[in-house]
Amino acid sequence: MNKYIGFDIDSNKTIACVVQKGQKDKYNTLKTDIEQMREFLREQRRPGEKLHLTFEISGEAGYRDDQLIDFVDDITVSNPTKMTWIYRTAKKNDRIDARKQAVLLSIGEVPKVHIPSREIRQWRVTIQHRRKIVNRITGVKNRIRALLKANGFTKPAVRGSWWKLSNRAWMRQLTEVIGITSEQLWRMSLSNMLEELELLESQLKSV
Repeated sequence: MNKYIGFDIDSNKTIACVVQKGQKDKYNTLKTDIEQMREFLREQRRPGEKLHLTFEISGEAGYRDDQLIDFVDDITVSNPTKMTWIYRTAKKNDRIDARKQAVLLSIGEVPKVHIPSREIRQWRVTIQHRRKIVNRITGVKNRIRALLKANGFTKPAVRGSWWKLSNRAWMRQLTEVIGITSEQLWRMSLSNMLEELELLESQLKSV
């Protein structure tokens, strides 16, 4: 015997609908908490029954898939946009959404979203993180060049890249002025930007 369970999850509560052939649909309201979800699934398990769970894709779907997979026979993460076209109804509330998922799961019509393994998801997050750091490094370099040019330094002190060691040392020297006047506040900005650049480059090396 198969049990088809739809979770309609929001930040505060989760509505669970259990659809089973020959049985009346059952609803439960849970806190959106992994332990409560696990406990609910434990209670649904009966000898000879198989549990099939579905819930909609979200930023936490991978984590929930990892945490709940051992408590059911399979999990299907759904695409809610495509599901709307398959199961058309003008009515909408948490119970209807939970039942809609469970019913579509029971007839094999849930538009499935592939959830990569945890390792692959971690790599993807790290790659995205690295890309953001690279973009921020490019941004701060552009701001440093713009600041220097705005204050008369159209070229670096030493021929070649602005970011070679000798030119970085020159930039730091520009910030080492005792008693910066109100007309030299750009030097403080340059100092902060250089510190930001060094921090970002250290983070990039680590990643």
